[in-house]
Amino acid sequence: MATISGKYLGNLCSEFTHNQSGVKINVDGNGKGFSPIDLTAASLGACMMAMMAYTAESKGINLEGMSIEVDKTMADAPRRIGEFNIVVNFTQSYDDKEKTLLQRAADTCPVKKTLSSDCKINIVMNFID
Repeated sequence: MATISGKYLGNLCSEFTHNQSGVKINVDGNGKGFSPIDLTAASLGACMMAMMAYTAESKGINLEGMSIEVDKTMADAPRRIGEFNIVVNFTQSYDDKEKTLLQRAADTCPVKKTLSSDCKINIVMNFID
C-alpha cells in the first residue's frame, strides 16, 4: 500500500490522504491554501523541529514553546525553490553544549539533506541567553 494517495479535485486543487492514519490535507494551486511549495517549506520546518525534539528528549532537554518560521524564495531557469530562510525561536535557556547539540540535530534533517545543493538554506536560531 502506498504511504500517501492523492486525488485531483479540479480547479488546481488536490486532496492527499495519509493512508495509515486516514488524515487528509488539501493542496491548492490558487493561493487559497497550502501549495505544493508551501508543503515543502512546512516539511523542512517540521523535519528540523522533529530532529531537534528527538535529540532533546534523549538528553532530557525541554523544548516546550519552541517555534519555527520558514520563508521561501523562488528562483527561475528552471523554476524551483531557490532559498529558504528559517528562524527558530526558543523559549528556554540552554548552555553552549545544548545549543550546539540542537544546531547539529537540525542539520541532520532528512528533508534538508534531500533538497538540491542549488537551494540555499539559511538558519537563524534565536536562543535566550
